Amino acid sequence: MRKIIFFEVFRELRWPNAVSTCEAVQNLALRHLVALSACLLLGACTLIAYYDQAAYEHATDAKVDTLALMSKATGSYDEHQKEVEALVTELDKAYEYDRGRQLNKITVAQWDILRDPNRNLVGGFLKTWKTRGSLSATFVAEKKRQIGDVFDQIIQLESGKLKGTKVPE
Repeated sequence: MRKIIFFEVFRELRWPNAVSTCEAVQNLALRHLVALSACLLLGACTLIAYYDQAAYEHATDAKVDTLALMSKATGSYDEHQKEVEALVTELDKAYEYDRGRQLNKITVAQWDILRDPNRNLVGGFLKTWKTRGSLSATFVAEKKRQIGDVFDQIIQLESGKLKGTKVPE
């Protein structure tokens, strides 16, 4: 370590703008302080939210409930309207929970796409079911596969996040 510092100081002394040994040491110390500060600052920053057990449970529960209700879509929409409303509320709660977490834009975007009635996932499936009254078993099976895959992406994103440290109560 001392050799490295000596060579860096020596290199500083050879620069034409280094007036004295003291100034060279000060410049070197300042550069090290700036580099250390930058490393600490970058190490403290994260680009995505930490893992949250509640968010994970919301996503897994919503997946199970969604796929179970979708299995009933070969029957009349009117018979299952209350279940559909309960599912939409459950999806909205999961979305709002994730939306309230910092650094969670990716997951929120996934929930937006999943819930959107103008797309071809849960929101669009429920809209189609309501419009047609009932759906074919083949259509339901294919949509369950697609929607299950999207839920898996949300779940895998959450489970792959870093585990944060617990704050003492």
